[in-house]
Amino acid sequence: MFINDTAIDFFTSNMILAKVHAEKDTATSNRYHAKAYPTSLLVRKNGEEVDRLVGYAPTQEYIKTLVDYSNGIGTLEDLLNRAETATDRGLFLQIADKYKYRGQGPEAQTWYTKVIASGEPLDSLSGEARMAFADFYRRDKDYPRALEEYQKIAAEFTTYHARDAVLMQAIIYRKMADTAKAIAQFEKYIEQFPQSEDVEYAQTEIEKLKNPPDTTAQ
Repeated sequence: MFINDTAIDFFTSNMILAKVHAEKDTATSNRYHAKAYPTSLLVRKNGEEVDRLVGYAPTQEYIKTLVDYSNGIGTLEDLLNRAETATDRGLFLQIADKYKYRGQGPEAQTWYTKVIASGEPLDSLSGEARMAFADFYRRDKDYPRALEEYQKIAAEFTTYHARDAVLMQAIIYRKMADTAKAIAQFEKYIEQFPQSEDVEYAQTEIEKLKNPPDTTAQ
């Protein structure tokens, strides 16, 4: 996106762009609790965070979000102000996500809990909140806790949340270097969700796990 003419013009005229390799510049990544890549932070001259974007977005949408943030629209502060007089669970979820990506676990959990407590326990938003809970543990590398949460979701939901939770269990087993369980879980995913767009990914991961590269070869 940063080679797009519109983006180049925007950053040349409106904002200063600095690209940071978070795994090398750990002081910066730790300061801002950047654990998801890519993460774009809008900061003031004194380094104070205004807000952040996590993941990719089309150029125009990306620029609009930065402009909105610079005008105080859609920031964490803005959402918190709105939540004082609102009962919008979608708004609560947005706030929780913002806290999660800032590394503020207790605050994120408070708002995820509000999403779940103020609606049906197995509706879509509750599923989103519970998946986010589990993802928070995963990003924190608390793999046993994340695995436990994904297992509960897979058992209790019949929606796409269950499908995603089954896949995430396989990914966590792989992270834990439990090859046998990872393979079995990927195979379970393929068997249960043969039409999923991630079946090819699961098949590729099984092949890698069954045939790891020979690291002893010279």
